Amino acid sequence: MSLVEKLLDAYPAETGMPPKLLGEAVDKLYECAGVCLTCADAAAAEQDPEKIVMSIKCVRLDNDCADLCTVAARILARQTGYDAPTTMAIIDATRTVLRASADAAEEIKGIPYFELSARACRETERLLGRLVEQMGSSEAGREYPTSPPSATTPAGASMSGGAQASQQTDVSEERLREMNVEELRDMAREKGVGGVHDMRKEELIDAISGKRGS
Repeated sequence: MSLVEKLLDAYPAETGMPPKLLGEAVDKLYECAGVCLTCADAAAAEQDPEKIVMSIKCVRLDNDCADLCTVAARILARQTGYDAPTTMAIIDATRTVLRASADAAEEIKGIPYFELSARACRETERLLGRLVEQMGSSEAGREYPTSPPSATTPAGASMSGGAQASQQTDVSEERLREMNVEELRDMAREKGVGGVHDMRKEELIDAISGKRGS
């Protein structure tokens, strides 16, 4: 397990996303950014005028790819206050430039650093594709990830004010603690509790049992 995976695994709220896959994506994005920058630097050292002309588009795309991969890695590593449209827009843009960079690099035959750059871009684009599939769809990703609620968020407001949340449940607290977070969220939704997407397990148990908002 990489350091990034360990950090994501230690995140204090439910994320709805396996830390391993998310960590792999963040690590791969940073790696690809480094490969693309190194490739562009190698191309800048070329002395052959023909190769220099051929590589202009690749160098531009290498730099664009490095920039977007870095941004995507930073966005994906942030779990708190997750915003699906922003994240998916960044992923879609990054996948687009990854494909373009790989296509351009593969057109130039026999230059090792472009071959390595193309491979890194292809691998990263495929991994992001797996991540999008895991998130459910590029349009929503609603269950990924959650973040700790606060008094200034809709989740916090619903917990502090809720007549709905104060409704009692017939399920014992012991039984509630045996349930997983998704089961608790479903039960809370059925009881009309708002903001369940952003609640942790203990907060869900309190909301369902009526301890919050009373």
